[in-house]
Amino acid sequence: MRGNFAVFSDGRVRTGISGAVVAGVLFAAGLTGGAHAQQATGKEQLNQAPTPVTPFGPRRRPPASAGAPRMPKPEVVTKHGIWRVICQRLPVAGKDGKPELKKSCFVSATQVDPRRKGLFISVVVLKVKDKNGKLKGHMISLRAPLGVFLPTGIAMEIDGKPVARAPFTYCNAIFCESTNQARKETLARLRKGRKAKFIVYAAPGVGLPVEMELKGFSAAMKKVAELP
Repeated sequence: MRGNFAVFSDGRVRTGISGAVVAGVLFAAGLTGGAHAQQATGKEQLNQAPTPVTPFGPRRRPPASAGAPRMPKPEVVTKHGIWRVICQRLPVAGKDGKPELKKSCFVSATQVDPRRKGLFISVVVLKVKDKNGKLKGHMISLRAPLGVFLPTGIAMEIDGKPVARAPFTYCNAIFCESTNQARKETLARLRKGRKAKFIVYAAPGVGLPVEMELKGFSAAMKKVAELP
């Protein structure tokens, strides 16, 4: 893809969503446990790419932390098409410095490409509040499987028009993630759009698009705005 892209953030915000939120989103989206059956084998290549490509999918399960407390299961509050409003109680630092559980709600959707085994895009939109509980904005997190070409990042189109290209911020043992502050203009286009296309790359010039229906996104954002 070529052209000018509006990046999700202004370059100053690079903090990721907490690992607990990540775990909750993947659990609710069905990308843990049984989803490991979707990962590609070592004999497979994606879309007959002209250069050797590492097959997509998790490489290994992350090691269990001895003595780590179990996180409460995420609650799917409402469903709007493929978009879900999910709430989960997550640990945060309390007034006395000790961890306490605090409810956090976000919008999430995951699309698995039916043609390429192990290729998926997961989108999470999380509210960001100030210390007084007032809404400051939103963070948007895009997740893709391991094996993508990192320097190119993730490109996004809405209804066939380029909107943004976001860099990857980190990878863990399960996926690679791009997390940035979402512009109001980007969220507005997602609310009004019909279909989004997210493009990751297997190699330079080898784009792998994953299409995602936007029907229900606006309703899900309206619902999460009503929640504390």
